[in-house]
Amino acid sequence: MKISRRIGAYIKDRGFNLSEVARKTGLDYQSLYVSLYDEKRDRDLRTEELIPLCIFLNVDPRVFAEDTVVQ
Repeated sequence: MKISRRIGAYIKDRGFNLSEVARKTGLDYQSLYVSLYDEKRDRDLRTEELIPLCIFLNVDPRVFAEDTVVQ
């Protein structure tokens, strides 16, 4: 599983609202949605999106490097 999809699963599992995440991080909702959830399109998060997203989630980005369950 790609890092973008792991982050999407993390967000979904913890009940975050993607609209709120986009608003609070200043990131584009549509870009986040496509990267995190849209199986038909193959768009990875950009570095400029990954870092603010992980800061908002308060998670070290390296946590998503392994295909493991994030605690």
